[in-house]
Amino acid sequence: MAATLESIKKEITAQQEAQNGELEDLDIEGIAIGQFDSQSANLIQQHQNLVSLSLVECQLKNLEGFPKLNNLENLILEANQLEGSAITYISKNFKKLACLSLADNNIKTFEEVEPLKQLKQLQQLDLADNPITQLPGYFNKIFELLPSLSVLDNKDKEGQEIQFSSDEEEGDEYDELGAKDGDGDEDDDDQFDEDEDDDDDESDVKPVKKTKK
Repeated sequence: MAATLESIKKEITAQQEAQNGELEDLDIEGIAIGQFDSQSANLIQQHQNLVSLSLVECQLKNLEGFPKLNNLENLILEANQLEGSAITYISKNFKKLACLSLADNNIKTFEEVEPLKQLKQLQQLDLADNPITQLPGYFNKIFELLPSLSVLDNKDKEGQEIQFSSDEEEGDEYDELGAKDGDGDEDDDDQFDEDEDDDDDESDVKPVKKTKK
């Protein structure tokens, strides 16, 4: 357990430094946590500014002792060993969740998912690679159970694949457009050419992918 604690500490320290001391997004992958004890939970719980927490391939079997994080909006628990009791815990303790990924776990029934109705702000859910996805009518049934949901397994209610783009890509796009506007004041001919380029690059605003694959 000491090695696990040390690994968690290293991840928190490194990511906190990368975020200028304000840890809002914590991504832990491949650390064999298994189940949180008070020490491991406290390492994360002391960071109450966390908005996004990702624990992928951490061998989680349940969420007993899980860190209490009052401001959490995005929770990614992919590739663990979680069952329906985890959903019950999440529904009781993370009322602000907008995005939840439980892909590649062991969720089996619609009854296990039903507690998520308590999360009125939940917009995006990922249950891919769980046994429940094999049940007849799975896709439509989940949307019926969760009226606030707009994205399930990276698809909208019509079953269309959602095309995600990263914050970084969107930022670059806006920076380029800004630079073009500035150049246009100096040269009308350049502005004409650049306007044509802008038309080619135009596309609808895309949602940002929250879950990992």
